[in-house]
Amino acid sequence: MTEFKRAFSLVWDHFTLVTPNKVQCALCSQRLSFNKNTSAMLRHLRSRHPSEAWYSNSTSGAHSSTSNSTSGVHSTFSNSIISSAGVHSSFSGTTGLNSMFTNNAAAGHHIQVRTTRQEDLDDALVNMLVKDTQPFSVVEEEGFAAFVQKLDPSYNLPNKQALKKMVGSRCEFINDNVVSQMVISDFVSLTSDMWTSIDKHSYISVTGHLVAENAQLSTFLLGISKLPENHKVIHIEEAKNQLVASWGLHSRVAAFVTENSDNMVATVQKLGILQLPSFAHVLNLVIKRSMEATLELQDIRSQARAIVSFFKSNQNAEMRLAEVQGQLGRPEQKLIQEVDSRWNSSFSMLERVFDQRESVAAALSTLDTDIIPLGSADYEVIHQCLGVLGSFNQATAELASEKRVSASKVIPLVRMLKITLEKKHGAIIHPTATQLASNLQRELQTSCSMVETEPILALSALLDPRFKMLAFGNQGYAQEAVKLLTSECASLIRINPDKDDTLPPSTTGSTTPPPTSPHTSWAMETASVSMATSPSKSHDGGLWEMFDSKVGETQSVQSSTADAAVEVQHYLSDPYLNRVENPMHYWEKHSKVYPHLFQLARKYLSVPASSVPCERIFTKAGDVFNKKRSCLSMKAVEQIMLLNKGLV
Repeated sequence: MTEFKRAFSLVWDHFTLVTPNKVQCALCSQRLSFNKNTSAMLRHLRSRHPSEAWYSNSTSGAHSSTSNSTSGVHSTFSNSIISSAGVHSSFSGTTGLNSMFTNNAAAGHHIQVRTTRQEDLDDALVNMLVKDTQPFSVVEEEGFAAFVQKLDPSYNLPNKQALKKMVGSRCEFINDNVVSQMVISDFVSLTSDMWTSIDKHSYISVTGHLVAENAQLSTFLLGISKLPENHKVIHIEEAKNQLVASWGLHSRVAAFVTENSDNMVATVQKLGILQLPSFAHVLNLVIKRSMEATLELQDIRSQARAIVSFFKSNQNAEMRLAEVQGQLGRPEQKLIQEVDSRWNSSFSMLERVFDQRESVAAALSTLDTDIIPLGSADYEVIHQCLGVLGSFNQATAELASEKRVSASKVIPLVRMLKITLEKKHGAIIHPTATQLASNLQRELQTSCSMVETEPILALSALLDPRFKMLAFGNQGYAQEAVKLLTSECASLIRINPDKDDTLPPSTTGSTTPPPTSPHTSWAMETASVSMATSPSKSHDGGLWEMFDSKVGETQSVQSSTADAAVEVQHYLSDPYLNRVENPMHYWEKHSKVYPHLFQLARKYLSVPASSVPCERIFTKAGDVFNKKRSCLSMKAVEQIMLLNKGLV
């Protein structure tokens, strides 16, 4: 088997086949899953050993066979644990796949220039199928073929197999782009979630997030894996571990954001990676518990659900509602059904019922139903409670935004929610709304009282030029965050001393003394002694070697801490960025002014506040898994979803 593979890839010069489905890297001894292709090995070499000589040889070899490859870059999971889904990636926030091709060309990858109309139309066809999640079999349907023939008789419509090859080729290009970005990024943040398809199978997906060197926030799909029918924690752990290991990310994950279920928390902790609860899920639980504890509101919600279900399930009732809306001059809007797992769907349901209250009451009065309409007192409760929940609805929407920095918003959002609740609590008259506000205050305090002490959230807020120190309600916690930021900045300066040449010279008046202990204070007192004037080892026989070394170390610590304090204080004294502006634009302009803080911003501002990016994956997967695509392989599903994320 090994000799057979050597004929196609030089990657085998650095790997040994240790079992039929395991290979071992000769450079770092790490073992990877193997399933008759070298893609996982190639990705491992690119991410973990980018400076090795293999790169130039294997890259050209890999690209020379692109035209015959339909698989893209994949990672194969252990067959005894998981049915493999492979690994694909794509960056969101682009202007489409053409920008991916441009980026790869700029990186030196060979890309064939398409010049014929046939190839242009092939591209457009693939775009349509991926964007609209249409099945490949559409090209074999008579009506579609006739339509295409009418549009352009000269176009030769490709078959399913040809389309699959085109998709595989595009995935190769996008994966190369992702690999090149990850190789030059020191830190990546991850999110993960589980979902169930229309055919009742369970899957787990993982997305990655990073801030590139140009200060652009990017999100990409690491992979999707199908889990066994009766999966356990070990299956989830194996899936995540294989994904993280195949990309060489274990030592570079800033945080792994998941929902706070026992299974998710346990699997991330076993990976040895910092787990951060999805704040969107935390907030969802805070609001759901508060609403459930407000009994009168619960009764009204139940009644509203019954009304909405009646109109949704009865076509005549729905048509009658539309007629009444027209007669009353109201906009024709359908009622919104509540989804139990999402509190903001309850908000949307109540808001729509309130807006259409006259139309709903009039329609119900003309229909044969036992449904009892809501009264004026009920609508007053809805109105007052919507006012209390409005700020929470806005916070939830902001946290769900994938293309914006979100982790840095957690601390200021919690603070603003508390302040807003306090103001509304004093102005509310209706007892039900007052009770709801009190419940929200209690739950928010219980779940989020220590949010300002979480290092990742504190540093991300501090590194967001919109918030900085003003994000914190407790200035003691703010000062601790500044000390932590200064310490991390000093560590970077000691590692990369050449990056501080753009900073203003340090002054003793703007620095803070480094921490000392009783065992090292004697060395600190002699820090001003110049090593250039210290006695030579050849003259003292090594008697003072340890002392002179300690002085040198102390001088280095003092210098880096002083320079870090200057960089941090200059940044904090800069004007605040407008809250609606993109903080990454600030760092793009100031990456050379505050080079070490920019590196820390790339780490901490890449952390999302929720696992919503993964939730979007399985929402889109619902369109892919349909009756016409029930036999799709996981490889094909991943490729479709990969390209779908690139087409924005």
